[in-house]
Amino acid sequence: MDAVSALPGVAGCFCSPKPLAGIELSDLSLPGEFGDLPQVALIRTNGGQEREVLIQTEVIFDRSAEAWLSLEFLAWWVRDWARSGRPIQMRPMSLPPRVHDIQLGRMLKFFIEYFLIEESDRYESTLAVVAEMAESIASNYEFYRDCFDNPAEFTGDIENI
Repeated sequence: MDAVSALPGVAGCFCSPKPLAGIELSDLSLPGEFGDLPQVALIRTNGGQEREVLIQTEVIFDRSAEAWLSLEFLAWWVRDWARSGRPIQMRPMSLPPRVHDIQLGRMLKFFIEYFLIEESDRYESTLAVVAEMAESIASNYEFYRDCFDNPAEFTGDIENI
């Protein structure tokens, strides 16, 4: 999604629809792409629902202060969309700290996930939601651009966050 890729500090962004119909709870323990699925959401619904599609946007940040601002911005944006009744969530994902070499420090990424029931085999609803998400992120970024240019400083006052 170009709107996310355009945010400061975003090193990579990949968006894909994933049909969830037919995903069973036993599939969640399988390796590969099954490990990237939203485990809790699928457990709550006892697997994928009929015609359910997950729009999964994978976001990888560099380790800059600008990336932190974009992460905070996207966390707000997802929360705002969810509060308006949209079935969206954002969650972190990482692989083990060590497999053969140490991976800790380079594996963290975030998923923005939107759930919908797709009525068309041509993914018309899915494409419409992706376009709406992109437009909303881009317009909100422009609206709050001054906040990126002059962010607040972290003061250590965690009680007022």
